Amino acid sequence: MGLYLHQSKTKMVKKYLIWPIRLFLYLLAILIIGFYSFCLFLTTDFGSKQTSKLLFGENISYEEISIEPSLLGMKVEIDGFSFSGAANFSGDRINLEINFLNSLIGKMIYIPNLELYNSEVELNEDSSGEQAEQPDIYISELSINDFKAGNTEFNKLELKDFLSKSEEIGFAFTDLSIDLPGSINSLDQFSGRGYFSENKLFLNINSDEVLIDFTFYDAPSRYKNLKGFIEIDFNDKFSIPFAKLSSTDGVKVIKSSFKYDDSFLLEMWVKGNQSDVINLIPSNAFNLKAFLEDSNFKSSYLDLLLSFTEASDNSNFNIVMKAKDGFLRTSELDLATENLNIYIDNSSLRIFGDELKLPNLELGNFYLSRKLIGNDDNKLVLNDYDNFTIKFSDNGILKSLDGKIPSLDPDYNVSFNKNRLLLNIDEIYFDFNILNNYESINGGFRIYPSGFNSNYFSLNSTESSSFEFNFNDMELRNLNANFELLNSNENPARNSNLEFSKFNFSLKNSYINFKDTNIGYGGLVKISGKDISYTDSTFTIDALRVLSLIDIRSRLVNILNADFDKLDQDNFFINSLSGEFFADSAGYANINNLNLNFDVGDAEIVGTISSKLESFDTFNLEMSFNTSFSQNIPWYVAILGGFPAAAGAVVVTEVLEDGINQITETKYGISGSADNLIVETRQ
Repeated sequence: MGLYLHQSKTKMVKKYLIWPIRLFLYLLAILIIGFYSFCLFLTTDFGSKQTSKLLFGENISYEEISIEPSLLGMKVEIDGFSFSGAANFSGDRINLEINFLNSLIGKMIYIPNLELYNSEVELNEDSSGEQAEQPDIYISELSINDFKAGNTEFNKLELKDFLSKSEEIGFAFTDLSIDLPGSINSLDQFSGRGYFSENKLFLNINSDEVLIDFTFYDAPSRYKNLKGFIEIDFNDKFSIPFAKLSSTDGVKVIKSSFKYDDSFLLEMWVKGNQSDVINLIPSNAFNLKAFLEDSNFKSSYLDLLLSFTEASDNSNFNIVMKAKDGFLRTSELDLATENLNIYIDNSSLRIFGDELKLPNLELGNFYLSRKLIGNDDNKLVLNDYDNFTIKFSDNGILKSLDGKIPSLDPDYNVSFNKNRLLLNIDEIYFDFNILNNYESINGGFRIYPSGFNSNYFSLNSTESSSFEFNFNDMELRNLNANFELLNSNENPARNSNLEFSKFNFSLKNSYINFKDTNIGYGGLVKISGKDISYTDSTFTIDALRVLSLIDIRSRLVNILNADFDKLDQDNFFINSLSGEFFADSAGYANINNLNLNFDVGDAEIVGTISSKLESFDTFNLEMSFNTSFSQNIPWYVAILGGFPAAAGAVVVTEVLEDGINQITETKYGISGSADNLIVETRQ
């Protein structure tokens, strides 16, 4: 009984289930048959046209269409297509797949993938007129090969999440490569998102690494971690109204903006090391690059602001560059400074530096300018030296020097005027041409002066004269020149208390230093002269006034010989003199030998003169006097006037006590100060 009931229930379950299953299978079979019948219908020319009309309305036309069924939709291949939408597309071939299920769910045409070949987008000139209602389209993956939009070419374009809705298009892109007209050759390896509306394409860039090929660079520039925006306008004609990009790799930072229509404008700020920044200078600025290379320009860190415009095959640029620990070498002159500001345009270069440092010398602020076109001069201005200006050619030839060397001593004045050097020392002046004949040396120039003018001297043209001007030490060095002192007939304005028939002196390896505000000088001086007469007050330098001491013996002989032309209580006479000594601005003189000839004999002076209270006021000299006369000189000559009050008495007394007829050589020591001379006989 139990078994019978169980069998009856099982039969009843089967009876009630079989019909729903059969119904489902019948319906499924009908759907499959209907779907494939529909697909078969689609393969016909009539069916394809009706389907494309149903899906795209009147927006698409083609030369040939092929439709095949797929699992959830169909695959479509169209040759010679043209589609009118937010923009007008046309091309050789299009392959796409339509998913019906997702299309129904999303209420739009859902395309898993679409491929375009040799296609082009054109402006929709009738965007303001009536257009057929367009379906919304979503494309998961869009591959475009050889695509052209106006003057813009896309070699390969891979888009994702492409959505066309209400005449607007949005998409994501990776490895975007675009060939552009004008000043940008190409944009390569771009990633980000795009938006197309009203014939304008907006690109939001977010790429790990890209290449941008500007026409004014020799090679594409690589940018890492690039972010920014690019707007491309296809209305009327291709243009880029706005683009802003930034890039950084941890060392180099780049921020740029550019736009393109009838002209191209680029503004770029770069911060980084020297090589990275210099490489971003436009290649057409070859004169600038050549200058930086030839000058061995170096910097530990650079900031560069570039403004570049290009229109009608003409380009212009402006560059502002800040260099930290900048260095450059021009015309064998080393320029180094902690902060260097450089301003550059198409035609000129201007460099401003703070605390210009040469070896062992600080020159303060400076300004260097040069022309980048033509053969115009370079100009170096030393601001802290009263705008001292140096002009020189590209190959280092000096053209002019203008300015004054500052000094705290009003009695010294050193100035340059074009090609001439002017020196004023108290009432003495001389100037000469320094650029007529010179040669470059390490750190400066060796100059052979010409056209010498002076109120006190003439330059011996038969002897070679030269000196070196060293920029690093701001010094005239190795000064070698032969001068002749003008007499009263040649220079009536000169002090007439000094007369001579000839008076020469020469400088050997001397120097004048302008490094400090107090001018320094020094060197070896050789002198010679004939028939010299002077008074005790001729010389303002006390060291020279001591010469009156050694003229006493000559006075005695002139008395005996009754040579009254040479006997004058106010004047002293020297037949000839020669010798050499070293002197410097520190107030030190070392007399190697000074030989003087008088009627009665010869005197030789050696020793040193130093400065204590005033210049050259302290003496440590030895004077040797060799006499040739043997007459007995009566004691009454001591009463003669005209001898130096202190020294004369001492010397005469010694002479009379020893007996002149017995003296062949006498040595005297001269010491003390100018106000208190001590003269003593040492032999």
